[in-house]
Amino acid sequence: MSPKKRHRTPPRPTVVFDFGGVLSAGHDPVPDVHALLGGDAEALGTALWAERHAYDIGEISREEYWGRVARSVAVEELSAEEVTDLQDADNRYFLRLDPRSRELIHDLARNGVRMALLSNASTAFGEAVRKADWFEAFSFAVVSGEERAVKPDREIYEILLQVLSHETGGVSIPSAVIFFDDRQENVDAARALGIDAHLWPRNGETPVDGQQRHGVDIAREVLTARGVPLD
Repeated sequence: MSPKKRHRTPPRPTVVFDFGGVLSAGHDPVPDVHALLGGDAEALGTALWAERHAYDIGEISREEYWGRVARSVAVEELSAEEVTDLQDADNRYFLRLDPRSRELIHDLARNGVRMALLSNASTAFGEAVRKADWFEAFSFAVVSGEERAVKPDREIYEILLQVLSHETGGVSIPSAVIFFDDRQENVDAARALGIDAHLWPRNGETPVDGQQRHGVDIAREVLTARGVPLD
C-alpha cells in the first residue's frame, strides 16, 4: 500500500486532571490544620500557602514545612507524631473528592478512557493519593514534589508527555492530551506545548455572581466534543 493510501488511526485521548480544586471538594485545608495547631488562623493560613511552593517542588521536607507552619502560630517544636498528624489532616482534606468529579471519573473509567493526574503536591501527598480507592482508575500520577518541577514550568508538562510516550508505545502527541486545571497560568503553559487544556472553576469556592458553571459541566462538554465516551 502506498503511503498516500495509508490511514492513521487518531490517537485515543488521554484525560489529565489537576487535583486540588479540580477533583478535590475544596481548596482550603487551613481550618483542619488550625484545629491541630491553634493560634491565629490568618497567620497560619498565610504561612501554609507561602511555604507550599517549596514543599510542592521538593525543596524542603515535610518536617521543615510543617515546622515553618507551626512557628507561624508560636509552636516552636513538633514531635514526629505531630508532623504525621498534620500531614494526615492535610491529606484527608484534599482527598475528599467532589461528588460530581467522582462521578465523572467513574464514567470515564467505565468507558476505558486513559486518565492521569498532574498535580503540584508534596511527595507525602503523592504517596497518599496513590492509596485512594479511586486511583485504580488512573494510569499514573505526575507529582511535582517527586519530579522537582512545578506547574506552570514547562519541565513538568514535558515529563507528563514523556510518561505518556511510554504508555502509548513511544509516541506522545500533545494534542491528544485533554487537561483540566483550576489556574489559568497552568492552562496557558500546557497550551503552549500543544496540549488541549481547559480552565476548571475551582471546586469549593462560591462565585461572586452566583453564575459560575461547575468544572464537571465544562469537562463533559469538552470531552463530548472530542468524542470521548461518557455514556
